[in-house]
Amino acid sequence: MKNSIAEFDLSRPIGIIEQATTELSNKAFAVIAGQDLFSTLNIASEQWSSLASTWGRLTLDQYMADQGLYRFRRYGEFRYCAKAESFERMPHSPYVQPLDVNPLNGDIERLFDPLESTFTESPVLRAVLHAMASIYNRVDGIESDWNVRLHPYRIVGSANHNGKPTPEGLHRDGVTYIASMLISRSNITGGQTRLTSNLGEPITVLELKNPMDLLIADDAGTMHEVSEISPRDAHHPAYRDVLVIAFTRLTQEQGDQEGKGIRDEG
Repeated sequence: MKNSIAEFDLSRPIGIIEQATTELSNKAFAVIAGQDLFSTLNIASEQWSSLASTWGRLTLDQYMADQGLYRFRRYGEFRYCAKAESFERMPHSPYVQPLDVNPLNGDIERLFDPLESTFTESPVLRAVLHAMASIYNRVDGIESDWNVRLHPYRIVGSANHNGKPTPEGLHRDGVTYIASMLISRSNITGGQTRLTSNLGEPITVLELKNPMDLLIADDAGTMHEVSEISPRDAHHPAYRDVLVIAFTRLTQEQGDQEGKGIRDEG
């Protein structure tokens, strides 16, 4: 099915889709309030709860070069076919970033645990991905196929150690568009996102505060980092749950090569 949340037609440039398209075109980033995304995509609370519950089953990142034990995650890839307006789940594989993009963990094949089916089959996830594909294709003015990398993260803070959402510091991800959607904040201070130009000139500082608050940015034209988190109350768990979504435009040749995935339409 093309639209996982049936009553919203993403082919119509209305509301938040149109607004985000304009902002991303003009400013190289856009912010969508979670409550607006909930309403526009017609998401039911039980659908959101089911997706959010998967963050409690993320597994410890064993590849941190700083020896940090504060990051839990999983990883997976999809391919978006513009002609079919569908997403295909790709075979599970290691995640690799160049060293010049990630000076902390670059040039390492990191094989994270795969995404759970509760996550990949979530109608909330599928609706969000369709909305993002619609925004990016509108900004570009062309219907593109996309590689989509999904990174659900839980960053944990404690009385002894701050959690680091971006341990590599100010960076880009080497993709076309990068997005971060808040799932939950629990008992934390910090976690502010700083967005700059490629020269490090300030663009904005913001805080994703509410479930489904979404920041999207032109990855080639901006750099970003998120401040460390610490617990408000050291006697209770402190964590920040986010979903990072990276869209990379595919050439025809790349699309043909990546089209050999696991069929898993959105």
